[in-house]
This record gives sequence, C-alpha cells and structure tokens, in this order.
Amino acid sequence: MIKKIKLDEKPTNLEIVVESRRKVKLWIKVADAERKNTFYTKRYSNVRGKKSFFVKMPQAPMLADVIVYNDLHGIDRNDRTFRVVKIIPRPLNQKPITASKKTKSFIRFAQEFSDEAGYMPSSHKGELYRSNNGKFRIIYFDNIRSQNGKIISTPARISQVSGKIEVSAKQFVKYTIPMRMAILLHEYSHFNLNKEPHSEEEADKNGLKLYLALGYPTIDAYNVFLNVFKRSPSMQNKERYERLDNFIKNKKNGKK
Repeated sequence: MIKKIKLDEKPTNLEIVVESRRKVKLWIKVADAERKNTFYTKRYSNVRGKKSFFVKMPQAPMLADVIVYNDLHGIDRNDRTFRVVKIIPRPLNQKPITASKKTKSFIRFAQEFSDEAGYMPSSHKGELYRSNNGKFRIIYFDNIRSQNGKIISTPARISQVSGKIEVSAKQFVKYTIPMRMAILLHEYSHFNLNKEPHSEEEADKNGLKLYLALGYPTIDAYNVFLNVFKRSPSMQNKERYERLDNFIKNKKNGKK
C-alpha cells in the first residue's frame, strides 16, 4: 500500500495504525513523494492484531508517501494479509534546544545536507558543500578511502585539524534522514564539543544529546549505530552499543 499524505514541510508526528488477523512481518516506510532516496523512516515489525507506529519527523516533506507492505509479498495493492486502519499527522512537540550559536548553525547545515544527500552529486575526488555562513564544510565522496586508496566502510569521518567532515554517498544514500543526522552530529561532536576529541564514547553522547533534543526518533539512532558496528564487530563496539543503549533509555526516562 502506498498513500500520499500532505505535510507542508511542518514538523510532524505521524501515526500509522495497521491491523492483521495473523502474525505478519510488516514494513513501514515514509518517503518524500517528490524526491528519490529521501526516507524519514524504514522499519519493520511483526504485527498481529492492531498496532500503531509513530514516525517523528523534525524535518518533513511537502508530500509524503506512506508505504506499508508484507515482507513476504512486497508492495501489492491486492494484499489482504493486513490493512492500514488510519494515518494521522499531528504536530511534533518540540522544545527549544540548549546549544551555542555555532552548534545551532551546524544543525541547520546538517539538516539541509541530510535532506538532500539522497540525490546530490558525489564523486571519487569529493564534492565540496559549504554552510551558508562558510564555517562548515562537508566533502561528499562516492566512498571514503584510506590513505592507500582502499575503500573503508565508515559512513563519515572528521578532520581533527580542520573540522572538515567527509561523507560516503554509498552509505548515506541508503540511510534515512534521521540516520544521516545522527552520524553528522556525532562527527561534529568530535571536533567541536568533546573534551577528548578522539573519544568515540564522548562523541556518541554529545551527538545523541542534540539528536534526541531535536526530536528525532530513537529507532533510527539504534539502527544507524548497529549498521556501523556490524561492519566491524568487536567486544569494544559491543560495549559501546550497550553504553549507547543505556544513554538513550536514561534520556527517555528523564535521567541525566
């Protein structure tokens, strides 16, 4: 099922209610109806009975495609294994974030880049994108490479000398907008917010504080870090994920 919903680019908390008589694996996707590779969520869940999915969109399109389908059947208009009961767009409850003028400026730049990364030009040598004030730079590569030219799997990295961020289009094209934001805020934190610039754990926490304060969904934060960690499985990354999980749960429960 694909249904178009008008959102007028207003921050939205979209409720999608589905129902199935027997257990089915349903995919829920929300995409920009007018731009390719621009998704606001991609998730699945096993559903039996009635279930609501909430899609938090601090950034929303003019017109969204809400896509729901059974994993076994794909997108099939005649699929009777489930039904979409209703789709309700509501205003997203957002509070002003506590951040410096510099950080707020980067957030605006990161949101613009995340919004357009699915179709913007990238190249082997890298395409340069600057913020409107000229203070921040992102180099958009087809793939990020090591010094000897070997492709590496990281979605992004930041120079500890210049603060310039390098981004892999191969990874970002597949990511949702919230996943892109989680990565960019993490990289920004390394150079601009961390007391220890090389600390991954500190960048995780500083980036996630901003990410969650802006109203992005926790599920995409989990998904993007799991995506990164599974490319280089280790006990260190397992422990890092557990700390991330605890941090997110504490934030949801109102703990500092």
